[in-house]
Amino acid sequence: MPDFDLRLVPWTGGHEGFVSRWYRDPVGVPTIGFGFTWSSRVFREYWVKKHGRKFRSGDTISKGDALRLLTLLIAEEYAPPVLDRLSAATPHATAAAIDMSYNCGPRALKWKWFAALARGEITKSASLYRVTARTARGRRLPGLVRRRREGATILEFNRWPAWVKTPPDLGSVPAIERAMPDWWIGDDDFGQGLDWLVQLGFLDRNRWRDRNDPHIKAAVLTFQRQHKQLDNDGVLGRATLDQLQRVIDLKRKAARTGAGGGGTAAAGGADTTVDATGYGDLLLWGGLAVLVIAGGWLAWRYRDELKLALASLARKGKRA
Repeated sequence: MPDFDLRLVPWTGGHEGFVSRWYRDPVGVPTIGFGFTWSSRVFREYWVKKHGRKFRSGDTISKGDALRLLTLLIAEEYAPPVLDRLSAATPHATAAAIDMSYNCGPRALKWKWFAALARGEITKSASLYRVTARTARGRRLPGLVRRRREGATILEFNRWPAWVKTPPDLGSVPAIERAMPDWWIGDDDFGQGLDWLVQLGFLDRNRWRDRNDPHIKAAVLTFQRQHKQLDNDGVLGRATLDQLQRVIDLKRKAARTGAGGGGTAAAGGADTTVDATGYGDLLLWGGLAVLVIAGGWLAWRYRDELKLALASLARKGKRA
């Protein structure tokens, strides 16, 4: 049996959300399953063994395989570094630490909240944990705020959210699945997604009543059809939510720099797939950087000629 609290698997999985198809996270990293990326050694080994290649756009994973892999990633990749450093900590405190590492990467174990936990300063660690890594690209996200709040409460008091169930056997996929929440996006993340749909012009804020309103499904479906990597199911899941965040981020960046803001449903339904990947933005700034560097080199290369030309212009100005 693993050394960590078994409730960690459904809790981490519930927050990450399951996505069956390859997609890009808010910062453009290819992702699948429960937040699996190519940077994970366990995931790479699994994928290459199963498919004989790196995963790519269009790839899918079953929920059963994803649940088995989620358990394996926690047990073999994320739990050991935490357990090695927190040998005297309680199982629930280490569970909270493992989730932070899973969500933010191994660098999270170098932050102040972890140092306090390693020293046995539980209250201080929980206080720091609660306010750590709650933003993405400078914007505070409701889902991350809730995740840190729940994690801090688990760390300090061993109080888990009511929706988290203890799987009786981590070796049984049906047992793990029964312990997972029925939803993959919490109300806070869902509300954030609706706000983004409104901002992008896909949804009228006054035309929907509840989570299952057909106007929401129609708005989500319209957005999904403009982004080829998304399933066209009308469900505001993790991949769609992350793509919404990427589009919002790019539009805000364009607004700050004075560039054109990408199409939306309100602007005639233009396809934003290319811009939403971030490559268009990257090419724009990359091109500008090349022009600046080239201009600087030409100015240096022909500096003597430029001096003569400027001197000639000055003499002509005096004669005039």
